[in-house]
Amino acid sequence: QFKVQIDSYETLYEEVCRLEPIKVFDSWMKIDIRPFKASLLNIIKRWSLLFKQHLVDHVTQSLANLEAFIKNSESGLLKKVEKGDFEGLVEIMGHLMAVKERQSNTDEMFEPLKQTVELLKTYEQELPETVFKQLEELPEKWNNIKKVAITVKQQVAPLQANEVTLLRQRCTAFDAEQQQFWERFHKEAPFRFDSIHPHQMLDAKHIEIQQMESTMASISESASLFEVNVPDYKQLRECRKEVCQLKELWDTIGMVTSSIHAWETTPWRDIKVEAMELECKQFVRHIRNLDKEVRSWDAFTGLESTVWNMLSSLRAVAELQNPAIRERHWRQLMQATGVSFAMDQDTTLAHLLQLQLHHYEDEVRGIVDKAAKEMGMEKTLKELQTTWAGMEFQYEAHPQTNVPLLRSDEDLIEVLEDNQVQLQNLAMSKYVAFFLEEVSGWQKKLSTTDAVISIWFEVQRTWTHLESIFIGSEDIRAQLPQDSKRFESIDIDFKELAYDGQKTPNVVEATNKPGLYEKLEDIQGRLCLCEKALAEYLDT
Repeated sequence: QFKVQIDSYETLYEEVCRLEPIKVFDSWMKIDIRPFKASLLNIIKRWSLLFKQHLVDHVTQSLANLEAFIKNSESGLLKKVEKGDFEGLVEIMGHLMAVKERQSNTDEMFEPLKQTVELLKTYEQELPETVFKQLEELPEKWNNIKKVAITVKQQVAPLQANEVTLLRQRCTAFDAEQQQFWERFHKEAPFRFDSIHPHQMLDAKHIEIQQMESTMASISESASLFEVNVPDYKQLRECRKEVCQLKELWDTIGMVTSSIHAWETTPWRDIKVEAMELECKQFVRHIRNLDKEVRSWDAFTGLESTVWNMLSSLRAVAELQNPAIRERHWRQLMQATGVSFAMDQDTTLAHLLQLQLHHYEDEVRGIVDKAAKEMGMEKTLKELQTTWAGMEFQYEAHPQTNVPLLRSDEDLIEVLEDNQVQLQNLAMSKYVAFFLEEVSGWQKKLSTTDAVISIWFEVQRTWTHLESIFIGSEDIRAQLPQDSKRFESIDIDFKELAYDGQKTPNVVEATNKPGLYEKLEDIQGRLCLCEKALAEYLDT
């Protein structure tokens, strides 16, 4: 491959050399390419030399590295090792392992290097004299060091066998130790959500695992040198994995709980539910990205429950921020949850979370729904109060007597009928309990008003009709003296009611005076007697 590349540059160099330095086109245009040609030849030559130098470096470095390796291995392998000299034995085993690992590549490197040297000669590329010397001497030195390695391996075999036995015992002991550690780790590590000082516990376990990992690495290194198979130590590796998972889990728990603690100081009217819900949903996404293995741990389920409960509580808080909520509704909620506190401007989210609102979502929804309905009732009753506070009777003077007569008002009657229907609907509502007394009071007032207005107009109409007959007609007075006397009494009573009513213009107040309906009923009865007597007289 390198030969092809170098040959391509050599060929290109020759082609460029053959280019004419000056060229005339169409007998009038002369181009001098000598500067360009020189620059191009320089570039081609540099690329060619780059590949050649790479091959030179490869040959010299490969041989130099091998020579250094042989020298180092020879000095190491020729050291004497006595029984009990573990470090010396380990050093010897290291050299033996190095020779073994290098053997295959080194055995096959000399022929390619010689071919590379021959290739470089064809390009007249100079090589250091040491290269030729090394190519001649190193193959024999390499064969010698392999023989030395075989001899040394046989010499240290008894020591190696003894060390292998000790190493296997060490492996077995460490296997039992890491098994015990795994059991203790699962008892002591902060797998539970109510764990105290979890990060300090994890730091301590991390140090323990580090120490055991150091021991495991030492055993593995020795085992590799002595060609001993060691257990996988899965329990220790699992502990390392779980301590990292626990660290990430408790970092997440810390992030969530610190955010919630910060929110808890917020005055409840200032709680930004949407912003908090958005952050909680980000927590949920973060939790879902944790390793699947942690989902069975109590710490994880506790964290998940905390976030979901917070989301549920925030939904309840959002509903409780409804302006329809009154003090009585808070008392109902506290009674349902069994938790009491003063509901005022100092109330914070922490107080509301004490209510465990996530357990009472249905109750909260019911109370808020009730409050909204009650606010509608409250509005209706206020409108009713406002309407009837400004509703007044209009009067007109009787032509003959100037007695104030009640003027017919269709708008008043329509409002009265509509309001009575409204009150009937309120009274039938399942949410009327708090306003029952007020609703019943208004029903009674407007019912009385309706009855009084109705009978008043009947009495007024009859009185107006009979007044000119019994007071203005001497013939009737002479013919019906007893009934005329009765009407005079009626006239006095009616005028008294008419003048008294004019003093109280408000409709509800005027019609709800004690005994008014009974007085009108009495007058109506006596007027009927007068009417009957008059009718009998006129029929004769």
